[in-house]
Amino acid sequence: LYILNMNSGKELVTELIKLQTKYTKTDRAITTREKYEAFYLNKFVKELDFNNKLLRESLIEHVGHLPIIATFLYPHIENRDKIDLGKTLLMLAIHDIGETEVGDVITYKKTKEHQNLEIAAAKNILDESYIDIFQEFEDVESLEAKFAKAIDSLAPLLHEVDLPDVTAKRFKYFGFNEETIIKKKRPLFIWDSVLLGIFDYCIEEYKKI
Repeated sequence: LYILNMNSGKELVTELIKLQTKYTKTDRAITTREKYEAFYLNKFVKELDFNNKLLRESLIEHVGHLPIIATFLYPHIENRDKIDLGKTLLMLAIHDIGETEVGDVITYKKTKEHQNLEIAAAKNILDESYIDIFQEFEDVESLEAKFAKAIDSLAPLLHEVDLPDVTAKRFKYFGFNEETIIKKKRPLFIWDSVLLGIFDYCIEEYKKI
């Protein structure tokens, strides 16, 4: 039994390292202030290139950011007594796993086809026991799923508000503005008055940008 468990452990560790590597190498469209300052202001890159991997956030950074936001905000939200925080954190841990196979498409340009490819990839990777909770996140009907979706949408907003100069150039580059954000993201916050207030505050900061 010990030898069988050792062999099983070897297989699981091998697969886990592969997945961890994919999370690390899958890039997203935004960066943190610290990375921006380190690479751009210190001249490690010559210009603000939104396709430059050095100035982009890795998927593992994004997924690691989410439980910090969720656990910080959970005691303050209107519907906290109706939400299983552990279930929300599990959703946040697995929700972007499909991107390790199909990559990331910037949220304002993501189509239904992109989303379907990502969902199919996620279901192919995840253990069967997680499929239902993954689908619950995608359906956005339970309060846990609504909270997880709001947190996932809020994380990039925090980066963008924290880096107004970068955000202004980035939005001009892609042809976005605050109305783009409102149309795409505000519906994800309207179920909770506290979260909606946070979103609307961020939009006021965007207007200054």
